[in-house]
Amino acid sequence: MARKLILVVFALVIAGGTVMFVRSWAGNQVASPAVQTVTETVVAPQKPAKKILVASSDLPAGTLVREEHLTWQAWPDSDDLEERYIVEMVRTADEFFGTVVRQGVASGEPITDSRMVRPGQQGFLAAVLEPGMRAVSINVDATAGIAGFVFPGDRVDVVLTLELKKEGEENSVPHHASETILTDVRVVAMDQSTDDQSQEASVRSIATLEVTPKEVEIISVSRELGRLSLSLRSIARVQDENSALEGAVALKPERGKGYTLDSEASSLISAPRNAGKAADTVIVVRAGEAKQKSFD
Repeated sequence: MARKLILVVFALVIAGGTVMFVRSWAGNQVASPAVQTVTETVVAPQKPAKKILVASSDLPAGTLVREEHLTWQAWPDSDDLEERYIVEMVRTADEFFGTVVRQGVASGEPITDSRMVRPGQQGFLAAVLEPGMRAVSINVDATAGIAGFVFPGDRVDVVLTLELKKEGEENSVPHHASETILTDVRVVAMDQSTDDQSQEASVRSIATLEVTPKEVEIISVSRELGRLSLSLRSIARVQDENSALEGAVALKPERGKGYTLDSEASSLISAPRNAGKAADTVIVVRAGEAKQKSFD
């Protein structure tokens, strides 16, 4: 009997100890808040991204570069970046205004010195010309050059003013006439300048025009006939909506070549006989030699 009593007391002691231990542990958990370890991530400072000069749109060979053709774009940094490309804050974009694309540059492609031709460099004028076209220069003055307001890229008409005199009539009064010999011709240079970015008016003495091989011959012979002058054309063209196809822009035909006699400009000058009427011409062939003869 005593043995059973001892076992019961021992069990009660163990149970009481367990209860006290659990209460003590629970109290410690409430009194002491959990401590969380926070790891701070240190981010290394990044180097500022560098930008290089790229084409903002496709630039075919022969394009005269303007400000809207170029833009700055972020580019991965490298040790030779400044040697290979045009880096912002190292060089400026305006260095390339007025240059001509030597080799086509796609949109977003870097601009490099080797792909551009600068004014004065060998081959610059040839790069400006459209395929199949030629460049020819004519002398102009303050009047013939529209008082210095013709710039590269403008469109002009070429007017020939010459003296008319009947052959075989020594005492006849000479007449003068002006004729538009070429229309809608592009100016590629004034004097030695092909820069169309600096729009400063100045009297130039030489105009270089972009013409076809046949028009080169027309200008060359016209120099011997009289004085050449330029007539500036408007940039805006009149659109013909009736002729437009599938959204394409169609332009109304403008008046082409024409001529004016001195009698039309001044009422004090009498018009020559048969003015405004083309002379009748025949071709006479003698001994294998052909000659053209005119009959008024």
